[in-house]
This record gives sequence, C-alpha cells and structure tokens, in this order.
Amino acid sequence: MKTALKTALTAATRAVLWFQIRSIEITIHGQGECLACVSDKLLHARITIARHEARRELARLRGKYNATLPPGRRVVWSLA
Repeated sequence: MKTALKTALTAATRAVLWFQIRSIEITIHGQGECLACVSDKLLHARITIARHEARRELARLRGKYNATLPPGRRVVWSLA
C-alpha cells in the first residue's frame, strides 16, 4: 500500500513540475520575442535580466524533475 501511495505522489510531483517547466519555457520564449520589438535600452536590459532569472529557475526545476526519476533514467532537455 505504501508503494502505491509513493508512486502516486511521485507522479503528481512530476506533473506539477512538468507544468511549471512548460510555463517557464513559454515565458522565456515570450521574453525573446519581446526583445526583438523593444528599442529602449533600459527596458531591453530589464527583459534580459528577467530572462536570465527565468532560465536559472528553469534549470532548478529541471533538476528537481530529474531527481524524481529512477536511477539511471534521465531526461535530456533542449535549450530554452
């Protein structure tokens, strides 16, 4: 019984992490599109900093997701 509960909790954790990962990937993509339209240097710098922080958070979440996988099985992520 404990194994089934643990498996269910792990699956739920993976689903939440996957949703967060996908949301941040969408945010980073949108920030990249905004950079092409912005001509103000200060705003461009702010978007660049926010994009850097989003990539750092994305790396952290991907690490947490990989930690939920069984040993020897890892996901290879594309660059965002």
